[in-house]
Amino acid sequence: MAGIAALADLSPKAAAQMKARLVVVGGGFGGATAARFLKQLLPNASVTLVEPDTDYYACPFSNLVIAGLRELEAQRFGYDGLRARGIDIVHERATDVDPVAHTVTLGSGAMLSYDRLVLSPGVDFIWGAIEGYDEAAAQVMPHAWKAGAQTALLRRQLEAMKDGGLVVMSVPPAPFRCPPGPYERASLIA
Repeated sequence: MAGIAALADLSPKAAAQMKARLVVVGGGFGGATAARFLKQLLPNASVTLVEPDTDYYACPFSNLVIAGLRELEAQRFGYDGLRARGIDIVHERATDVDPVAHTVTLGSGAMLSYDRLVLSPGVDFIWGAIEGYDEAAAQVMPHAWKAGAQTALLRRQLEAMKDGGLVVMSVPPAPFRCPPGPYERASLIA
């Protein structure tokens, strides 16, 4: 939210008339909210949201999906609402930021110029933090730490498991996102 804070010294009238190029990297809760309110506060600004995925799967309540108490579709959110507010959506991965040149490089090699930048890429994995656990292993032993396909895979595996089967979980070292999540998940699986 540093990008929004950088606008705090402007008068409301000056902010509303600003024609800045604003880029937000990340389309999760933080990035989508920042883009929405930047456009609301600065209607003349060009606001671009950079997010590689076409849909966002929310993690809150995803344990209910794993337990069969909620459908995965209820966790899916698109970006049409932001687009309708006049926000440009670019479905690519941001691969580099040059704070001196004020550019964001995309996976395709294209570059976006900005006057203000908000970085809100969300969480990601450090593959190999657990020896032997990598992206390929996640297709057999799902983490479901990021909602979406992994959530559905874990649910299918749990549904196929015989009663009394063994589930192995690893809690990451603190601090981590949603500290009660692993314990809630274990309780719902049990």
